[in-house]
Amino acid sequence: MFRSLSLLVFCLAMAAPEGSEKKNNDPKKLEATPEVGDLSGFYTVRGFDQDKKVYSGVATVKKANEVYLVFWHTGGGAATTGIGIRQGDQFSVGWALPTEKGVVRGVNVYRIAGKTEAPKMTGRWAAVPGNGVMNNETLTFLKNLES
Repeated sequence: MFRSLSLLVFCLAMAAPEGSEKKNNDPKKLEATPEVGDLSGFYTVRGFDQDKKVYSGVATVKKANEVYLVFWHTGGGAATTGIGIRQGDQFSVGWALPTEKGVVRGVNVYRIAGKTEAPKMTGRWAAVPGNGVMNNETLTFLKNLES
């Protein structure tokens, strides 16, 4: 038994990446990719739902300290609310949509492109309950928020 345990410890030590014992797991020390520009504004929305039908509407993105609040208003009067985190050219948003069958929850991940004063975000999203398939959505900058 001791021999098996010694062999297991040796194998685990050999499998650990070099320098991993010195790894700093302090989240405050993680370096994020620098952000350029503020994503706040009104955006046109165009995407495909879980049935591959096109939907469109308007989204409002508003910075609140280190995070973003996102509000989608799409066809049929659906209003979805989310919270987003930006890191470099990536923008991820978790959201919830109340329906008559219960709350649908999901996540969108966008890549930010274009000018910093008029960004375009293209990405994918998935929801639960859902069909386990990722769907596409594009947010195109429309105008700045009113002061």
